[in-house]
Amino acid sequence: MVRSLLSVGLALVVFAASFFAFAYYDLQSQITPIDPSSLLGTDRPSRDPVPDGYDGNAVNILVLGTDSRAGANNVDGSEDDVVVARSDTAMIMHISADRSRVDVISIPRDTIVDIPSCTSSDGSTVEESEGQFNTAFANGAGTGSDKKAVTAGVACTIKTVEALTDVYIDESIVVDFSGLSTMVDALGGVTLYVDEDIDDSEYTGLVLERGCHHLDGATALQYARVRHGVGDGSDISRISRQQNLMSAMLRTAQSKNLLTDADKLYSFAREALGTLTVSKGIADLTTLAGLAQSIASIGMDHINFVTMPHEPAAWDPDRVVPSEDADAVWAALKDDKPVPADSTHADGTVSTPTAGASGAPSNGSTPDDPASDDSAPDDPSAGEDSSTPPMAKPTDSNTTNPAEQCR
Repeated sequence: MVRSLLSVGLALVVFAASFFAFAYYDLQSQITPIDPSSLLGTDRPSRDPVPDGYDGNAVNILVLGTDSRAGANNVDGSEDDVVVARSDTAMIMHISADRSRVDVISIPRDTIVDIPSCTSSDGSTVEESEGQFNTAFANGAGTGSDKKAVTAGVACTIKTVEALTDVYIDESIVVDFSGLSTMVDALGGVTLYVDEDIDDSEYTGLVLERGCHHLDGATALQYARVRHGVGDGSDISRISRQQNLMSAMLRTAQSKNLLTDADKLYSFAREALGTLTVSKGIADLTTLAGLAQSIASIGMDHINFVTMPHEPAAWDPDRVVPSEDADAVWAALKDDKPVPADSTHADGTVSTPTAGASGAPSNGSTPDDPASDDSAPDDPSAGEDSSTPPMAKPTDSNTTNPAEQCR
């Protein structure tokens, strides 16, 4: 009897080990790794050596959203599919060494910057120039959209970011249009507050009234992309919506306790990892999971979304340049200090506050309009069916913070 029990126990252990080995391999295989470091050269900001996994060290991750409009990525009504990979969104995610704080700094794509020379995906050298920030990615990607093109595009963008900020970029993550939609759907949708009416029936097809909405992946993608029929149509105003969406995604992931539910974690991880192209330093599942767990343990009031301080370019009001206050933001990242609150809105530009933030500045996340706060957790009654009407409930816009009513 004892021998039989031992045999059954051993069989169960072997089965469990085989299952977890398969799950690990399956999840690891979903990640697309790239190595832009080989294209960066040696002329970079100083950085002390760090251990694998970045334990006990601050990490700077460049997060890029690419907007090739080929096939399923053509979500905003473009008449022609654009196969070339282009950078639509750029953020520096700074994770503090003690894992108590995350600062996410958006760099407007219309920022005029010095773009260093870099190697294009076809092997040619693109000379240094002055131009719009997102030109850097195009210089590297060239006319392609494959892994090689994305790698070169990321490398050229890292060189441009480091030249702009003097901040060493440790790693990179790239997400395309369809990837964002997939991640939102894997979360069961997200609930957020829309601070003004949106009517873009002509391009993205997005029509939302001001108030609380539960968005599925397709609608969330429209929300992140929309420029027509809302605000002034600028990239700056769109950044606040993208930050609002990211905040909602992080809050939703935390509220679902993914780390304590193996089934939910595996399902979400498989969907999410398949949408990412990441640099080799965090392409290992263990390292990536460790960083994700660190972020998950940080309260939303310590995850700050900030737009780079900027001002209109003197020669072109439709373009911007970093203001003097941007220097304080970059210095804070280099020194692993909280981003100064007064450096994020001196030029009149503000970012979406995170959950738990009040109308007052908090570590650099200062609301221009309190209604832009995405502070409410998901409403369980909103449901996860994409057919559910986006409007979850009416809100009173006269309250101090209407977004609180999205709870």
